[in-house]
Amino acid sequence: MLYTFDFHNHSCLSPCASLENSPLEMVERALRKRIDLFALTDHNSALNTPTFAIECANAGIIPLFGIELNPFEEAHLLAIFSDPLTALRFSDWAFGYLPAIQVDPLQFGDQVVVDPLGQILSMPATWYGSALKESFTFFAEEAAKAGAIVIPAHIDRPHFSVYSQLGFLPPGHYDAVEAMSPNPEPALCGDYCVISNSDAHVLEHIGRRPSLIELDEKKVADMRVGLTRIAEAWHKAVSTNQTNQGASSRKELEEDVEDQTCEAGLSIKISGLLPLISFLREWYPFFEAQSLFENIRHSLHSRRAWSVYKMPESLIHSTAKKKK
Repeated sequence: MLYTFDFHNHSCLSPCASLENSPLEMVERALRKRIDLFALTDHNSALNTPTFAIECANAGIIPLFGIELNPFEEAHLLAIFSDPLTALRFSDWAFGYLPAIQVDPLQFGDQVVVDPLGQILSMPATWYGSALKESFTFFAEEAAKAGAIVIPAHIDRPHFSVYSQLGFLPPGHYDAVEAMSPNPEPALCGDYCVISNSDAHVLEHIGRRPSLIELDEKKVADMRVGLTRIAEAWHKAVSTNQTNQGASSRKELEEDVEDQTCEAGLSIKISGLLPLISFLREWYPFFEAQSLFENIRHSLHSRRAWSVYKMPESLIHSTAKKKK
């Protein structure tokens, strides 16, 4: 079965993204765009992935969880994971490679971590737009070791790409490459599947360059059943005040935000994230997510995925019929 995916999108956590890009608003836009599989890939951090997971479950969209890494060469690299907790662990590890440069919101923009109820949990002080203190090949290798789907980002763009920063695609264990144009230089693509993504920093750009992928229909259905269970459990938890957010008063929440806006760059230091992490540890369908994730990887390796520019007419027609 064919499914539409968009694996490169930024939330309000990315300093260069719109503050309107809360996970809730992003998921609602993806739903209107009929995206089946939707990934969050903020710059150098995955702190909004717990909320993104719950919002996707509520909407019935299959989520993936990533980071757009900015190595010291500033050639961007996507590392995408099957579940939010694995993405958070990798994010916390990558945080150790960020320079201790404080963000200036007036110059670079705000960086906001939010919960599913719309509360601000943190405004991390460390600038996520900074270049990390290790190389492109180092992070590509470490992401692959951590189990990520590894995708060099916008390889043919005139900035922040392997083309602009390196002039070539370094050897590595990639699963695909992301291109902005219909016909990127073969030397930049290697022998990898070429996909397109939106690289959305504003809501209007979500779904502007989706790709198509062939996946096992049962694995997709199993994942959707798991997401339905999450949504049901979340609504029950909220209605019975079993979450940290439901039990706290507005004054307590405001005090928490004030306490957490200075150095909260690690997930364990953001107290408002901890109930979400605990909830997902109990309810997230890890087995189904990993099974589908490996199916996605296999389809990328076998070139059963197509960029928005290269979709065969027969596939476009079959996808349109499926979504009517």
